[in-house]
Amino acid sequence: MRIVLSPLFLLLFFPMGCSAPPGEEANIPVAMEGTVLFLGDSITHAGHYVADLDAVLQTRANDAELINLGLPSETCTGLSEPDHPFPRPNVHDRIDNALRIVKPDLVFACYGMNDGIYHPFSEERFQAYQAGIGAIIEKVHASGAKLVLMTPPPFDPEPLRAKGKLKAAGAEKYAWFEIYENYDTEVMAPYSEWILRQDDRVEGVIDLRTPVLKAVSEKRKTEPGFTLSNDGVHINADGHTLVSRAILDYLGIGAAAIDELDPAVHDLTEKRQKILHDAWLSHVGHTRPQTKPGLPLETARIAASLIGSEKPVSLFNGVDLKNWEGDESIWAVEDGVIVGRNEEAVPSSTYLFTKSSHRNFRLIVDVKQTVSEKHSTMHSAVAVLGERFTDKGDNPFGFKGPLLMFCHDWGIWDAYRRNRIEPAGQKGGLKIAAEKKGDWNRCEILVLENRIRFVANGELVFDFTDEPGMLQKSPLGLQIHSNQKPQEYRFRGLVLCENPQDKLVTLKE
Repeated sequence: MRIVLSPLFLLLFFPMGCSAPPGEEANIPVAMEGTVLFLGDSITHAGHYVADLDAVLQTRANDAELINLGLPSETCTGLSEPDHPFPRPNVHDRIDNALRIVKPDLVFACYGMNDGIYHPFSEERFQAYQAGIGAIIEKVHASGAKLVLMTPPPFDPEPLRAKGKLKAAGAEKYAWFEIYENYDTEVMAPYSEWILRQDDRVEGVIDLRTPVLKAVSEKRKTEPGFTLSNDGVHINADGHTLVSRAILDYLGIGAAAIDELDPAVHDLTEKRQKILHDAWLSHVGHTRPQTKPGLPLETARIAASLIGSEKPVSLFNGVDLKNWEGDESIWAVEDGVIVGRNEEAVPSSTYLFTKSSHRNFRLIVDVKQTVSEKHSTMHSAVAVLGERFTDKGDNPFGFKGPLLMFCHDWGIWDAYRRNRIEPAGQKGGLKIAAEKKGDWNRCEILVLENRIRFVANGELVFDFTDEPGMLQKSPLGLQIHSNQKPQEYRFRGLVLCENPQDKLVTLKE
């Protein structure tokens, strides 16, 4: 839960009137317009301050798009401490892609905490930091965007000192979990001071260090153990609020705008930002391992648009088949997508089932059929509103009930009960112009009571109302059809909303 700082605490460091007086224009070098990109390490990745800014802009009818590409562990130097579990990612491995794909009008960049790699000060590392920031400046300006540099927040040694996890000068080694005791005053301070001196090279610089230091210092007068960072590195939500206030003051909006936010609006904005942040990271690409893939970007945008009216959840975590059940010789996860394939004959259709069951729902799923001379053109489907059973060949992953078919043949086949029911009387496979053969097809399934609607790539495929009593709550299943020939299907997205509104959200106007 987000903790709200007391009014007295906020006024001590962000007095009212920081923005221009009424009737006067503030001398602001940048405006939050168009596409605004945030680059940074895990502090930016946490996203709280970006969500703060986004929520404030929404209350002012500002339609700027704020894109958070903060990445945990990242540096602008490419340096890593020896005990880091993997080489720290370097923003310069992805910034060119980010600028090309996002096409920002304005960029905020916040680096430094990881760039000293938690060691004592080193002139060589400091020069690498200066060169890394310099390269960001050159690349952002070459793209035509404006750039605002922000100092890193301070490192707070006290929580780690209390746990005996700081290292004195002369230690054999240092790491993110055993940090040099004077890392803040001897490393972060000069890094931040240098950032503030770059105001003649960029459109703006913002001091995030000072307000956090002042806030902690003041609170420790009455609460000696107070901190805004339990691990010394990552500021909490209150620390992010201080960061947000500093940025809002710089923008001329004024720190007090945070106090005016409706908590419900902020909560919805933070949820949207989280979905889109993960999607943008995957869409742009990065080198950091152990990072959960995001949704396909367009699917994430759809899911984000539903926040507030519905509660979208991801059925697939992008990593493994947790919460799914199926034949392990058929189903796997590769490159962040679910893959169903067979090389040997499949005696009866087999399904990858959700462990959860559903009745009224919206499902957004992307599907791609592998098309080649080797592979069968047999359709696949999502199985819904029926029942699992053991099928031919001792297949424990069989299904009786409606199959919502796609690729090569589209419509509804009611397996083991009524055969094809939509389109009624269809002879042979149903072809649709909207199908992207051999490519990703975005499908939306909307089930409300006995009505089933299906959209493919923005086009309505069918709108079918079944007989009362024919449909029941059941798991959802992804199909590999019975076949003598090899087949391969890929699935991604898989966003589900229970009890959705009566509206197709992917249908083209």
